[in-house]
Amino acid sequence: MKLVFLFVSLFVAELLPAQLKLPAFFTDNMVLQQQKTNRIWGWAKPNDMVSVTFNKKTYKGLVNEQGTWQIFTEPANAGEVGAVVVKAGNETIQLNNVLLGEVWVCSGQSNMEWKLNMLGNTYTDEIKTAANNNIRFVVFNKTYSNTPQQDVTLEKKWSVIQPDNTGDCSAVAYWFAKKLYQQLHVPIGLVVTAWGGTPAEAWTSFEGLYAFPNYTNTFVEKIKSLHLNDINRQTQLLLEKYQQTVRDKSGLMNELIKPDYNDSKWPEMYLPKHWELQGFPTMDGLVAYRVHFNLTDAQLVGDAVLHLPAIDDQDSTFINGVFVGTNGQWDALRNYKVPAGILKVGDNVLVIKVQDDGGGGGLDAIDDRFNLMINQQTISLKGNAKYNIIAAKEDITGGNGNIQNQPAVLFNGMIAPVLPLSIKGAIWYQGESNADNNERSVEYRALFPAMIKDWRNQFSQGDFPFLFVQLSSFGPLKNEPAESNWALLREAQTNTLKLPNTGMAVTIDVGNPQNIHPVQKKEVGDRLAAIALQSTYNYSTAVSSGPQFEIAQFIKNQVVLEFSNVNNGLMMKGNILKYFAIAGADKKFVWANASIQGNKIVVSHKNISAPKAVRYAWADSPVDANLYNKEGFPAVPFRTDNW
Repeated sequence: MKLVFLFVSLFVAELLPAQLKLPAFFTDNMVLQQQKTNRIWGWAKPNDMVSVTFNKKTYKGLVNEQGTWQIFTEPANAGEVGAVVVKAGNETIQLNNVLLGEVWVCSGQSNMEWKLNMLGNTYTDEIKTAANNNIRFVVFNKTYSNTPQQDVTLEKKWSVIQPDNTGDCSAVAYWFAKKLYQQLHVPIGLVVTAWGGTPAEAWTSFEGLYAFPNYTNTFVEKIKSLHLNDINRQTQLLLEKYQQTVRDKSGLMNELIKPDYNDSKWPEMYLPKHWELQGFPTMDGLVAYRVHFNLTDAQLVGDAVLHLPAIDDQDSTFINGVFVGTNGQWDALRNYKVPAGILKVGDNVLVIKVQDDGGGGGLDAIDDRFNLMINQQTISLKGNAKYNIIAAKEDITGGNGNIQNQPAVLFNGMIAPVLPLSIKGAIWYQGESNADNNERSVEYRALFPAMIKDWRNQFSQGDFPFLFVQLSSFGPLKNEPAESNWALLREAQTNTLKLPNTGMAVTIDVGNPQNIHPVQKKEVGDRLAAIALQSTYNYSTAVSSGPQFEIAQFIKNQVVLEFSNVNNGLMMKGNILKYFAIAGADKKFVWANASIQGNKIVVSHKNISAPKAVRYAWADSPVDANLYNKEGFPAVPFRTDNW
């Protein structure tokens, strides 16, 4: 009888749900911060005793009435911990192969999220051969919430860098860690929590946004009351409604591709350019464009190819009613062969149906990629196009856009759960989603520092190192100096260096005007690591970033510029300095003559006798800007004016 009772008791015990639980990111292979008190925390049966064996020492605590507990371990130097054993009641959790080292939070939008295996053939050899037991990473699932969360789900558990999983690591974070390890020879742990296409306000807590009533009001009025645990069902219902609208308009879509379709009553929109920048800031859905262009007899000779910029997300493209191509990769350039006999003398009609499922929508603003090439002759298609919104997706925010872009929701879902974790610092690559207009770029001057201060307040670990990447080059190249939202946002990032213990990696030279995701992530990670090695780890006294403008002297018809971070001197790559612009009192900028004279730059223009301002690399895509210091770091874009 006793044996039967024992068997039944054990069987029932196995059926009971486990009450001892750790945060999801406490897994085998994790890295904990060296030389700091580490907090181990979780959940268990209320009032149970809990113990943690860590680095050959056992610490004890008590589970509170709410079923939560936390234990603080003594600081220890980098190295192997072995197993971390947690016990409460009759339950035990063991984490194996744990290390002490340097833990960095790696966050931002897609250029931080972008994995090594998403970069084509750029890092194929590295992915196949990389093996380092002392570099490890964990990747959080994309999660939003309207209340701060205590836990996350994982896209990938803590993993050791080796050929079968290196490709799953953020490329920027990987190269950052590799460079650090080469110099420090201590374990490096990377906590990757990033989401493409998201703005800084989504990564800032509600409390951190107190100075931005436009965001706190939005959160209170449109986000706070949403039942996000039911979002999948709500989203599915809205999707089905959208799909039905598309089906109902199938007849219209068949008609509008015909060259003789009457589009005279359609409104106009400039192409190539995203529709978010042309009056539809939160719209996703299906839009049809019609572009008319004329050809002569002389032009209808030889093969023709239609060149389109990247189209977000998917296009179906027709010329004179004939299908010529489709592509579902939102960041891919399009090259569609136009079969003989389709083009004609006189009026021709290009129809592009664009399906956008989220984020930016429409054609990337790259004018020189929107053309028809016939027999090596380029016919530009840029300009106003007719458009028709076939169907617009509704969103659960009542027209305020995607939920992941709303104030505080990513902080709540992807930062709040990790706040108790001891860290060394954070690396950040974001800003593209805050540079869509002049007002947003200027707002970033206050928003970005507010976010950093908020993180530091919330982590309660002092002014930990916060290193960030300045926006790279993206967008059409300009023949003349022009205003730029991206330049304004870069300036806001530069101004953020006034905060203590911050650093900025300049990357304009490794960008791609035609792709918002440049493949050269090694340079980005290396530059972030150089800053960390100098300012965080005091490894080197050499400069770790490029020349930064300090003083301008206006002397007659010249401007003499002085810089910090010069160290061994200024240098240029190429024969002449590029992307310096100068203006007089009329505020009209022209490209300037610039020369290196010692550790200074002298700027002038033959037609400007009394210069009032100088700008450098002030453009969306100053990829050819070529001022560096002799340590090889590119100069920080700047302007001397505040016009």
